[in-house]
Amino acid sequence: MAEEATGAEATISVEAELDTLREGVDDPQVLKQQLSKEAQARRQITARAIKAEEAAKKAKAELEAAKASITETKPSPEQKTVELNDDVVDLRLDGYSKKEVEWIMNNGGRKTLEDPNSLVSIAIKAAREQAKAEAAASQVGDTSGLSEVERKYTPEQLRNMSVQDLEKILPHAN
Repeated sequence: MAEEATGAEATISVEAELDTLREGVDDPQVLKQQLSKEAQARRQITARAIKAEEAAKKAKAELEAAKASITETKPSPEQKTVELNDDVVDLRLDGYSKKEVEWIMNNGGRKTLEDPNSLVSIAIKAAREQAKAEAAASQVGDTSGLSEVERKYTPEQLRNMSVQDLEKILPHAN
């Protein structure tokens, strides 16, 4: 009767189960042993099921906690960009590039830029001068493959010259 008190077992008593057992077995001792084995197997299965449900609940809770911690620690791309404020807009309107504005804002802002002796203003000026020099150097054509006449006169000047002037400046073979 202790089996009925646990609630984990079937509510049918052992005697009622003996009545419903196979008709081919007449020995009540054999039937009681078989019933006790089956009852013990049911208890073990029930215990395993309860442990499995508890483990599943615990795993779900850990998974939810892990998901929450991953989303909290993942930096968003908005945190990396400079916030859009009046100084940023003013610097962009003054002709500074996005990269320059971000560097200025990370190194002291507009106040350090206004001081002509600050490292920020000196570095920005030097970077701009270097960019201008590189742009100017890339615009100059390569004259190594040109003749002396082509280096001395532009193509437009050569087109506008008369035949007599061209004969004077062009080299002759005789």
